[in-house]
Amino acid sequence: MLLILLGLVQGLTEFFPISSSGHLVILEHFLDINLPGAAFEAFLHFGTVLAVIILFKNDIKKILLSFLYSFKELSHGEKLNKIFKNNPFSKLSWFLIISSIPAAIIGFSLNNYFEALFDEPIITSFMLSVTGVIIWLGNKIYKGGNKNIVKIDYKDAMIIGLAQAFAIIPGISRSGMTVVAGLSRKMTREFSAKYSFILSVPIILGATAFKLKEIIFLDINFFILSLSGIAATLSSYGAMKIFFGILKKGRMYYFSYYLWFISALTIYITLFTGRN
Repeated sequence: MLLILLGLVQGLTEFFPISSSGHLVILEHFLDINLPGAAFEAFLHFGTVLAVIILFKNDIKKILLSFLYSFKELSHGEKLNKIFKNNPFSKLSWFLIISSIPAAIIGFSLNNYFEALFDEPIITSFMLSVTGVIIWLGNKIYKGGNKNIVKIDYKDAMIIGLAQAFAIIPGISRSGMTVVAGLSRKMTREFSAKYSFILSVPIILGATAFKLKEIIFLDINFFILSLSGIAATLSSYGAMKIFFGILKKGRMYYFSYYLWFISALTIYITLFTGRN
């Protein structure tokens, strides 16, 4: 039952800007769950990717086909900028790749360091408060703009990619950082969230593939593991729908108060009750 609960928490927290990795670290620590954290989390992340694919299946299909189309046009001597102008989804496909590069490089090269942070709930708790500050300030300062799939540029993709790389740290929200980055680049609120959600697909699939061997040999009943993944998928789908509504109303800062509360509570428990 606890593993299914972790799947539910993973799904809700992956697309709410409150850090799924941070919540899993804290829950596993305080519930005394002895799990190979990074491998199990990678499996749950795969469950959240399924939710993204289901919700944005039409967009993802266009992105994949447009990416192949761009290669065909390039082979015929067409200029990339012209391809982007004629087919905005081709541009989006390339920009998603650009946004994925920083996290892929940092995650691969510093994998052992970041895995060690999964055993440090006090650091994770502090990072939750950092996420809260960034979301609160971002919500107040950046109101978004009118940039959409047609108007985004290379700089937008790179800045969002760097924001995603920063979120490799447990306690730093990937969705929170990338959405705030999108708003800072004058993207519309809806497109900023959509870009953030679809951007999770390549980086999570990459992380899942990287951990595939460990996932296969997880010492967890397959049926329970599957239910955990399903819970992550269903809760992720609902979380994305809810987050869209909250973001459109400009109320993302609500999550900051929750993050500060959880951060303060876990730091207090760790430091002053001997629960470490």
